[in-house]
Amino acid sequence: MKLTGFDIKNFKGIKDAKIRFGHNDVARVHTLVGLNESGKTTLLEAMHSFSPDAETQLVVRNAKSVQEQREQAVPRDKIANFSGEVSITAHIEASPADWKSVQDQLSEENGLLLEGSNLPGSFTFRLVHVYRNGDFQRTSRNINIPELKVKRKRQKQFHAPESEDLIAVGKAIRNRLPTIAYYPTFVFDFPKRIYLTDRDNAPRNQFYRQLFQDILDYDGNGYTIEDSILARLHKIDSQGPWEKWFAAFVGTSEEDKVKQVMARAERAVTKLVFSKWNEVFGENAGAKEISIDLQYERGKDIQNADGTEEEASLHDAYIRFRIKDGANVFSVDDRSLGFRWFFSFLLFTQFRIHRENQRPTIFLFDEPASNLHAAAQKKLLESFPAIAQVPHRLFYSTHSHYMVEPKWLEQAYIVFDRLSSPEESIIDASTQSESTVDVQVVPYRQFVQERPTQTSYFQPILDTLEVKPSNFDYKTGGLIVEGKSDFYFIRFASMITGIELGPIFPAYGSGTMGSLVALHRGWGLPVRILFDSDRGGKDGQKQLKRDLALSDQEYVELSTICPSAKTIEQIFSDSDRKLLVGGASENWKTALLRRVQELVAAGSKPTLDSTSRSDMHLLVSSLRKFSVTD
Repeated sequence: MKLTGFDIKNFKGIKDAKIRFGHNDVARVHTLVGLNESGKTTLLEAMHSFSPDAETQLVVRNAKSVQEQREQAVPRDKIANFSGEVSITAHIEASPADWKSVQDQLSEENGLLLEGSNLPGSFTFRLVHVYRNGDFQRTSRNINIPELKVKRKRQKQFHAPESEDLIAVGKAIRNRLPTIAYYPTFVFDFPKRIYLTDRDNAPRNQFYRQLFQDILDYDGNGYTIEDSILARLHKIDSQGPWEKWFAAFVGTSEEDKVKQVMARAERAVTKLVFSKWNEVFGENAGAKEISIDLQYERGKDIQNADGTEEEASLHDAYIRFRIKDGANVFSVDDRSLGFRWFFSFLLFTQFRIHRENQRPTIFLFDEPASNLHAAAQKKLLESFPAIAQVPHRLFYSTHSHYMVEPKWLEQAYIVFDRLSSPEESIIDASTQSESTVDVQVVPYRQFVQERPTQTSYFQPILDTLEVKPSNFDYKTGGLIVEGKSDFYFIRFASMITGIELGPIFPAYGSGTMGSLVALHRGWGLPVRILFDSDRGGKDGQKQLKRDLALSDQEYVELSTICPSAKTIEQIFSDSDRKLLVGGASENWKTALLRRVQELVAAGSKPTLDSTSRSDMHLLVSSLRKFSVTD
């Protein structure tokens, strides 16, 4: 089953917000763009609360319990008197195979038969937390399938489900939904020690302890922290005061068995993390290895009821991650901020997506790499598609324009507070009452359509993030094109041919290119424009020649460099256009653009015929020559 969107009501600063994402199964990385205090974190927490995974559930807001998380969900200004519902409604798609799996589970585990002739392909599942005077009362889950009918194996007629039946059906459905893993910024602060015992049961230590268990699981030998490590440390015949235990365990065959487990874990981390490191950064790790040191610590003295202390007979163990490079050994927490961040990121994601029998995962990252430099942020973006492969999906929030990938804008969202003023200071925004907050989530496509006077297709992103040019920006120009269709089709052709192009600036049609040309003129940059060879393109040429003294050397028509194409869609052959559009009911140009956007976002290269490939090669190679300005 697939999650395709959420409706969120009364969750902290969100009064009523909707987010949809299931329409796109090819491009599976989604950007949440907004300034600080815009509500991005609140949106991620709301999404996570619907189907939280066990590992990241307690790190949300560093809550000590699920109950504490529920108390945090109400608006802060109503914490003492909120009465009502906080609800997350999930939109779900289910295939016939999904329903067959649900039917099999219900029959086997509950003796319940599900009538299958009228099961829907899509439905909603509502999670509701009820509060009275600020106190959490109960949680309910409501499935919106009016046509649902069930019967027990000995019953003759199907009937509307009773409460007990709905609970069983809901459980079977939840077992097939993606789990949602949320990674707040603070979990990337790699700890010096990870206790394997219960000496440290803080949420962050529990999170990293589960991460180490993931590493053991990946090795495939069935090792567990409890049975393969702690059970050997705490065997009855070796229990006792610290000195007795140390002599009875250290240097024995029992410790050798534990060390073998650690060696297997080291090998698994080294292999998986550094192979992915090489792939993302193009750096050969060479002889570097990950060392996982197991250390022992004297147990805390036991406090008796009469006030006396008793020496502990069970002692603690913790691990440290270190990097071995030849004879040199470095602690991970002593390395650079960038190294620690990426090391943690690879640990979190790689072992999770390699779990066996793992439900699909929706990864949520809050402001990833926000304190790293632009080059590191770009590398992070390049790694996201590999994580968000089918059946997984990835959302990340950002307020950095370096973390916005242009080819993903069609599945991006603008997050903003509808009631805040753009002139409001950061301090004012952070201290405003939640009664004056109304977090909204708008798809970028809709956000652009509501702002038709913007300079370019990218301008709303720059305005949302309040990007201002520095003295080091805009040192090179780019290719100005009429609109986003030109942008995506040219990027697609570049991807297919492997010929790289520089920046491409899409306007809002040939009649709106003047602002971009004026900016280039003002910055002293070379102007290079591609016009379609239709009426609109020719009118745009005349306007720019008249208004901004556009010279013949500063523009080119599409048909001049690609004779078979008057408009950008015609770089595809008729057969390839039909293949990509399929049976779409919408206008074929709209359907083709949407399909190309998905392919560009996913980096997917379909098989094209020789006519399309030839025209694309001619287009991109000619644009590359045209764009070069010495």
